[in-house]
Amino acid sequence: MEDLTDEELDAYILTHLRILGVDLSVLPEDDRSAPADQRRILSSARRFLRTTPRAIADFPLDPQEVPPAMYPVEMTGAGNAAD
Repeated sequence: MEDLTDEELDAYILTHLRILGVDLSVLPEDDRSAPADQRRILSSARRFLRTTPRAIADFPLDPQEVPPAMYPVEMTGAGNAAD
């Protein structure tokens, strides 16, 4: 994703949003006073796509610390013998 130009990435984002039924054209193109505008949404989506997938793919997993073991759930609630 980081090799794509802003225009190419915008086309990718807009296509995926259209497939999901999201139409950004109902928002102003560039209006700082609006809660959201097309420019800011596309900029945020480009930043996410250029950084997050790589960070997730590069996250080191230790086989001894799979996510459930890293964040164990406290055993409480209905049906627990300790209650």
